[in-house]
Amino acid sequence: MARLHFGSNRDQAKPKKVVGRLRKTQLITTFGNGSIVDMPDYSVIMAGANYWKDNSPVLHEPNLEKLLKVSHFKEPYISHSQDDEMTPDVPAFRFPYYHFCPDCGRLMPYWGFGDVTDRSCSNGHPKRNIVPSRFIVACTNGHLEDFPYDWWVHYGNFSECPSDKRGGALRISFSDETGGLDSIVIKCTACGKSRTMAGSMAKDALRGYSCYGKRPWLGSKKEYNDPVSCRAQLRALQRGASNVYFSMTASALTIPPWSSKVQQEIAVNWERIEPILASNPDDFTLKMVIQAVFQPLLAMQTCTIDELIVEIKKRYNGGDSEEYTKQNLLEDEYRVFCMGDYDDPEDVQFRIARAAIPEFLEDYIEDIVLAKRLREVLALRGFRRITPEQPNADDDRFNGYHLSGDCVPLSDVPLNWLPAIEMLGEGLFIKIREDVLEEWEAAFEDEYQPMRDRLEHSNVGCDNFSARYVLLHTLSHLLIRQLSLECGYSGASIKERIYSTYPESNVKMAGILLYTSSSDSDGSLGGLVRKGLPESFEMIFRNMLQEASWCSSDPICIESHAQGYDSLNYAACHACALLPETSCEMRNCLLDRAAVVGTIKDRERGFFGALLE
Repeated sequence: MARLHFGSNRDQAKPKKVVGRLRKTQLITTFGNGSIVDMPDYSVIMAGANYWKDNSPVLHEPNLEKLLKVSHFKEPYISHSQDDEMTPDVPAFRFPYYHFCPDCGRLMPYWGFGDVTDRSCSNGHPKRNIVPSRFIVACTNGHLEDFPYDWWVHYGNFSECPSDKRGGALRISFSDETGGLDSIVIKCTACGKSRTMAGSMAKDALRGYSCYGKRPWLGSKKEYNDPVSCRAQLRALQRGASNVYFSMTASALTIPPWSSKVQQEIAVNWERIEPILASNPDDFTLKMVIQAVFQPLLAMQTCTIDELIVEIKKRYNGGDSEEYTKQNLLEDEYRVFCMGDYDDPEDVQFRIARAAIPEFLEDYIEDIVLAKRLREVLALRGFRRITPEQPNADDDRFNGYHLSGDCVPLSDVPLNWLPAIEMLGEGLFIKIREDVLEEWEAAFEDEYQPMRDRLEHSNVGCDNFSARYVLLHTLSHLLIRQLSLECGYSGASIKERIYSTYPESNVKMAGILLYTSSSDSDGSLGGLVRKGLPESFEMIFRNMLQEASWCSSDPICIESHAQGYDSLNYAACHACALLPETSCEMRNCLLDRAAVVGTIKDRERGFFGALLE
């Protein structure tokens, strides 16, 4: 558990006060930098990454570092002292600023009530705690501020309100007649005007009120406002709403030749290798030296000598200058899983072993690999507000503003690191036979042209879309649903990784990884690995096919060619193929149950349809 405390702005010191606790995983996902968190006594916003302690534990994952263009990652700092008040860990700021008193109804920034760390109203009833404002405003460019109550109650026109009496003049009251927004009344005692909150949540309710680019997760002063002018329309939100914060994360598996065993061997022998590299040897000489020095490692078939040389050269040169993409990351992972056997007990980050394929699946599946040990690094690279969609040049909601990359950065100063956590787990890797898949893909590729057309006009990104991807993705969902019934893990705790061929790529991929990972022991219980053994896997696969052959929404579901978000699903609904959002890598899109089991009238339409005859 990480202890949250009130941080300090960079130009002034404030007393630290422990306000609550969060798990490390929450600090990277639900409650990352820039998110609002309701603690028992306070409502706070998580401070930017630049406020994190310098002694936060450092993580390394070379593939993810190349993908996100950083030198390292940092885990949330967690102290081990029992003195909670003296050892706060992760900084946060008090937000929203506006609070009200349930007794006298005064509505103002919390510092107007007295001590900034106090929660009581100083107006004669100190036993009643002030309450943080229920409403805030945000824009699609990530800016955030208090709801403009003063502007709202005066309809943007302050000409009739005496300026010398406006300070602290707002009052809030609640009617018992209804439970809606019209029961919340805001009144200005300086001029007598009042207005309910009815209509405040409408899309254009704040038209005419400009966004000032406020970033309270960085600081409250004007100097912390975004220097780039923002013309996006502000929207009123409730501070606990799910669309206030969408974390943007990226993850990678630690694989050979980057797993701990290889890195350890390179480090141990570095003093022997570095002088040879400095002498600029020719390729033949270098290969002979590497062969001699790393013979025990190469004998384990952890990696090829060429891969080892590339990794040693990268370390010597201080990194890799080539552009590294998600495609490169997935292809690297896929190659390692296709090795099939890497079961070094000394490697705590990656261990895999081939399993026998049930006889009735030999014509369809080429490999089943038991991932006995996996290490996943999950990094927070930014966030979005109001919508999780990626901004583009044609979207007028982002008018006049360009995000750094595709999301709001976690800091206003350049950082060579990102927040991340390390998770350990296990899983199953299934590789489909390429020859059989290519034959099916050629026969039914045209079936998915309408889905491709809709995808091009959607904000759902899939660079390697094809009929192959739809099949692999749907198979993954169906197996996860069946595994959750039989292996003890909940459906939300099993995740997927789809390995499907990219256009114009020479690396043919046709595999799925179903895995679970956790920052504690839950990720290494062995339940998924045991289900990959022949007897168990055959039963699970047969049950999966039987369940998928019929949906309670059939025949409507199986005959559908436009379901789900942006109509990006065919035969896939909550009764048969959809998963919790935490499990799916594609927002429950690009699914078609008919690709796996066929239709009721045509089983040959499905890749595994013949098994149901």
